[in-house]
Amino acid sequence: MSEQVSLIAERKPVPRMAVGPTKATQPHLAVVYATAAGEVECFDGRPMTPSQQVFSKYRTRYEVDLRPRQRSAVLGRNPLVSRDGVHAFEVRVDFCFRIDGFDGAKNWVRSGIDDALPVVHGYLTSLFHAAGQRFAIEDSFGLQMFLNQKCAQQVLLAEGLLIYGCQVTVAPDTKSKAYLESLIEAGRRETLGQAEHTPNMGAVVRQGQLDSKQQELQMEAAARQAKALEGTRIDSEGLIRQYLNTHPEDAAGAFEMLRKLEEARFATAELQNQRALALFQAMADKNLVQAGDLEVMRQLLTDVVGRAAGAGQLPATSTPQLPGARPWDAPAAQLPSAAASGPTQTQSHLQPPYQQPPYPQPPSQPYAPAYTPTQVTPVARPAYAALIYLVLDESAPDCIEELNRGLSDLHAALAAAADVSAGIRLSVLGMAATTEPRLQLETVTTATRTPILTGRQGLSYGHAFQQLRTVVAQDVGVVKAQGAQVLRPIVYFVTGGVPDETDDWRAAHRALTDATGNPAAPHVIALGVGRAHTFAVRAVATRPEFGFMAPPHQDAVSAAHSCAVFLRDSVVGYGRRIAAGDPQFSVNPPDGFRRAEDAY
Repeated sequence: MSEQVSLIAERKPVPRMAVGPTKATQPHLAVVYATAAGEVECFDGRPMTPSQQVFSKYRTRYEVDLRPRQRSAVLGRNPLVSRDGVHAFEVRVDFCFRIDGFDGAKNWVRSGIDDALPVVHGYLTSLFHAAGQRFAIEDSFGLQMFLNQKCAQQVLLAEGLLIYGCQVTVAPDTKSKAYLESLIEAGRRETLGQAEHTPNMGAVVRQGQLDSKQQELQMEAAARQAKALEGTRIDSEGLIRQYLNTHPEDAAGAFEMLRKLEEARFATAELQNQRALALFQAMADKNLVQAGDLEVMRQLLTDVVGRAAGAGQLPATSTPQLPGARPWDAPAAQLPSAAASGPTQTQSHLQPPYQQPPYPQPPSQPYAPAYTPTQVTPVARPAYAALIYLVLDESAPDCIEELNRGLSDLHAALAAAADVSAGIRLSVLGMAATTEPRLQLETVTTATRTPILTGRQGLSYGHAFQQLRTVVAQDVGVVKAQGAQVLRPIVYFVTGGVPDETDDWRAAHRALTDATGNPAAPHVIALGVGRAHTFAVRAVATRPEFGFMAPPHQDAVSAAHSCAVFLRDSVVGYGRRIAAGDPQFSVNPPDGFRRAEDAY
């Protein structure tokens, strides 16, 4: 509505000494006279005669345009905000307006307004005010119908202006349109994804079947190959022969490998032979070899040379008789061989009596360590069993990392001290819109997995208390059936926000903690950090000294760290007291925390 629409065609003083006839007006103009005191009069829209003007009290003459006008306007300065309070509608109005006859002309002159569009704009703005809050940004058509119904009837304003023929068009503004296009695109992708899911799953299944069949064929081929190689010697000649069978076109390569193998064998045999002859020469020079040892030495030398050449053990030959050699007389070199076939009476006679050596004898098998049985000291199960539940807020993203670190420290401390963890049954629950188990109730050992919290949306105290009401009663019955004397369960309740259900959780809290209706009613220790409300924390705690609040100036991360340390020290300390036979439970506030009733 930037242009002006003036409905006063002409404004001039009333002449007193007019000569000649009064100027006639056009049919669409109404002549209105006004006094200095603000009185207006319209003589059926006709101008006064010269004689009337001489004695008239009216001082100003107005010519008011009675023609209907049609305009379009966009409510840009006062946009209609949708139900979510973020997005806005773009409203375009096509309307008609005109002066409502002679009475309307008098009211218009009396109002002193020249431009009609601000009057119309003000009326439409007041008519449409807050109408967008009834509708979501996706329902622009519903808002359009609502506005058209509101302005369907013509309206006569106090200024004498008649508004009629309104037609409203509503659409999301540019920002909202981009948002809706994103939603539509996301829905399109979801629809396409669901449509493509079935063929994609079929392709995966078919590919898996093909891979399985290919693996099966490979295994069958490997089995056939292994069966074909059953009679093949697994040595150098056998492998070369198998290579020649599988690569008949490379006979020259196989012969080259065989030639290199023979060269390596002869080179090794020559080296071993030289070393053996050098050793025999050294022993002969020092008179360490006797005539009876020649056969054994010869056999040893031939075996060495034969193994080096790859021929195995060579056949023994007759021992040459050396001049002056004494008869072979049961050489000691043959005793190990005879002993291997079993002890005889002669061998037993040759063995000296057994004497205890001054040091431990080495084991009979080389490199075989002596077996020492592990001494396992059983951990005595305490007479008492404490059921401890950690209900931790997963809707506070700033606290998740510190709480997970605290759970890891608590798990390590309990797993490292079997006597401490023997009297503790620990359970961890993650609390958000729903409460999910992160660790079922059990005694923490090295085999127990470490619970991990996962960030989630929402926060419901009521669901947590309902879950505890069911779980605690079941766990108490199970632990009692194991023969343990169950102490009153303890719940550590850590919250970092405001519950979604306001105060509706209190009934579930009473059902959990009322000992008359719940024989397994636990003690509840409440810890508030971040955005938690002090009154709620005090109400959750079953005793005034069991509710604690973080200082208002402390950030959520450091407060969560203090809570994690408190949980570890409190649970481990209670486990030590139970192991010592003291079932009494007490609690001290975390570092820097205040009692909730003192923080009001």
